[in-house]
Amino acid sequence: MATKERKVMSSKTFFKRVAITATAALSFGLLSVAPSQAAVTSHTLTIDSATDSVTTGDTATAVLTHSFVNLGAATAGARADLDSVTVQAVITSSNASTAGTINMRISDSYTSLGNDATSANSPRYAIIGKSNITAWASKDADTGNVNGSGQDSSTSILAPGNGANNLTDSFTVNGSAVGANKSIGSVVTLQLKGIAAAGTYTVSIFTQKSDAGAALSATGQPSVTWTITVTDPVKTATANSTVTLRSGATYGGGGTFFAGTAESTDSSTTTAATSDTTDVTPEFTVITRQKSSTSTTTAQESYTVTVSGEAYLTAGTNAAGALVEPSARPVGAAGLKTLTMATSAADTSTLVHVWSTGTAGTATITLTTVSGLVLGTKTVTFFGDVASLTVMSAYIQKKIVRAGGFASSTLFYVEAKDSAGNRVKDVNPTIVSSNVAVITGGSCTDAVGASSDGIHTCTVNSAVGSTSGQTATLTIRTLDPARAAGTTSYLTATYSVSLGGAVATEVITLDKTSYEPGDWMVVTITAKDASGNPVYDDAAVASLSASKALGGTITMTTTLAGVAISAARSGTTGLITNNKNLGAPSASGKFLISGTSVNTAGDYISVTGTVGDDAATAAAAAATDAALEAIDAANAATDAANLAAEAADAATVAAEEARDAADAATAAVEALATEVATLMAALKAQITTLANTVAKIAKKVKA
Repeated sequence: MATKERKVMSSKTFFKRVAITATAALSFGLLSVAPSQAAVTSHTLTIDSATDSVTTGDTATAVLTHSFVNLGAATAGARADLDSVTVQAVITSSNASTAGTINMRISDSYTSLGNDATSANSPRYAIIGKSNITAWASKDADTGNVNGSGQDSSTSILAPGNGANNLTDSFTVNGSAVGANKSIGSVVTLQLKGIAAAGTYTVSIFTQKSDAGAALSATGQPSVTWTITVTDPVKTATANSTVTLRSGATYGGGGTFFAGTAESTDSSTTTAATSDTTDVTPEFTVITRQKSSTSTTTAQESYTVTVSGEAYLTAGTNAAGALVEPSARPVGAAGLKTLTMATSAADTSTLVHVWSTGTAGTATITLTTVSGLVLGTKTVTFFGDVASLTVMSAYIQKKIVRAGGFASSTLFYVEAKDSAGNRVKDVNPTIVSSNVAVITGGSCTDAVGASSDGIHTCTVNSAVGSTSGQTATLTIRTLDPARAAGTTSYLTATYSVSLGGAVATEVITLDKTSYEPGDWMVVTITAKDASGNPVYDDAAVASLSASKALGGTITMTTTLAGVAISAARSGTTGLITNNKNLGAPSASGKFLISGTSVNTAGDYISVTGTVGDDAATAAAAAATDAALEAIDAANAATDAANLAAEAADAATVAAEEARDAADAATAAVEALATEVATLMAALKAQITTLANTVAKIAKKVKA
């Protein structure tokens, strides 16, 4: 159960204490005559915060600072020993019977009385006690012990746990030991504990004084109010919750549940199927840590666990959060397929054990809270005896081993499976070479990633004296569990390799002849050994740089089949995972990529690339060309128009001349017509005259 605590002595409290002591000192300076009777004055009570917020089940904590000046006479008979102040805390508003309880303890105290190291009875701390305790104690400055008692300071300040001195809801400070005109102060830790329900709680802290043994009086004395708002903690689990799978059993404290690997990081999900009743160690453990939406604190929902497939379930923790170590393997009707887990308020995590049914296959475990949240789903595999070995084509396959007596890095991967196709882990087959003068042998280990899962990494060793270009066939094998008794037979797979030497030549190439500014690019180095063969796989190549700023850093992979690239490549599958990690220069023109070869001569190697104009620049240039052509066309049209205008002017002049000629011709024709008409009239007259003459003649002739 969490507790909201404050430091016993904060800087604020310290300065309050200094201020109180200074105030008391000033008060003493004003007193020139000892009072005639005992009295309590300069009485103060403060609280560090008047409001607090906690959740049910938590403890609310405040710090009180209390002080007064004892004016009691130091002379005998003045009854200064009867001067006292009582501090009382009372719950004045609460949520019915769930109010909780008050606990006060003195965490520090002081007086203005000087400490005389030579005096065996010089008090250093205030005389303090419960409301029903009148005895007092002082503390020796040299020994640190309470005088006359030999007790330590924790008893002198009445800390909880010290029997009758365990403070509850009040305490009384007596002024007798310090004498007249002395200040007395206390720092008090105030707690409201055992709050069982949400609500608003009010605690009133008031003081009462008694001068020279008179009856206690609260009139005119300081008091403070403390208000605590209590809410129910968030108990509903959210997606912040985690479900983690572990191989085998998980026991020990909560902190060891995730020892070695982080929370939410699963261990192997594969194990052998078994029904051995003498084996009481579960195959897997599921660790559930419920968390609320506002923090990583534990939520408190019950949840249901179901399993389908070849597995049974048992609880690894009980309702109180205690670990349950199994004593028997569940089999048959005793095997649970559904389990309800309760989560107590104190839980930080709960455990569920997963057991094999004894049959090879898979099982899926689903965890769902009572509110319906699926906390997680885990799938595990129970395998039978190994039935096959296969070189995995989907994983990286390196085929060139360094010649001359070297061990390879991971060369290839082999998958072991049972007859049902389930992966079988930790088979760890061996490798036998067809030519031990080329490859002496090798091994395969189930260690891919952080867990064993039936995928084995295989490495080999080349023979001392072997040379580039030599080859060998590797046989990967393991004893066949199904072999007849007394016989030796193996499950096998084969893999062919060749040998390569160290880098002798390197050639740089680019994936394009020309790039746009900032275009993605891939740089390739092809490396060969002194025999002209591709160098061994995983050989390092030259480091490269560019004559112009690139969009990224050229980082070359190691070689695979004699080739290294600047694109990122998976170390497991060999596939390119990122070919957009290097950009061409942003400036157009030629650029140079170069470096020093890793060969023994340290040759200079380089390649030249070109960056053309980008699309916008090319479009702008094309637009400019089109505009210039349009201008030329416009100029030509203007020239043609000018020529046409000149021709039109000439035609106009010709037309005008033709019109003048036509007018002249018309006039001539008209004149001719007039003349012809005149002639015709004259001719007609002559004809008429002639006719008349003829008629006359004819008449005469007849006559």
